[in-house]
Amino acid sequence: MAEQGRNYALFLLSNLITFTFISLLQMANGWLFVVFLLAMHSGIVLFLVSRKRFMAQDPDVKRFYDRTSIYLALYIPLLLYKVVGFLFPGSYNGTIARIAMMGVIAVSVLGSVLNAVRFHRYLFVELPT
Repeated sequence: MAEQGRNYALFLLSNLITFTFISLLQMANGWLFVVFLLAMHSGIVLFLVSRKRFMAQDPDVKRFYDRTSIYLALYIPLLLYKVVGFLFPGSYNGTIARIAMMGVIAVSVLGSVLNAVRFHRYLFVELPT
């Protein structure tokens, strides 16, 4: 049970680091972008370590990791829109980009928090018999 608690704490830490820095990454420029990108990837490495440890104990936890991956994938269209805007500046609309960014951040962070709560219930709350 203690190992399960440590693994869950690692899962929470990886989520906190990854979602914090991927959100900050959306607003960063220059060298700060690189720093946030490296920090976000350190969270992803922790996420993978946590997943490997949990999957060795209980393969049923895969669904919680899959949900987190989906919430992270929501940022891909934002990145693609930035790339298109960089390549074709006339097609980039900053207002649309900001609205989409705030929506994606809200949905992904809220979804991640709810996923962590469900994961906690799955791990630590005993079902009534």
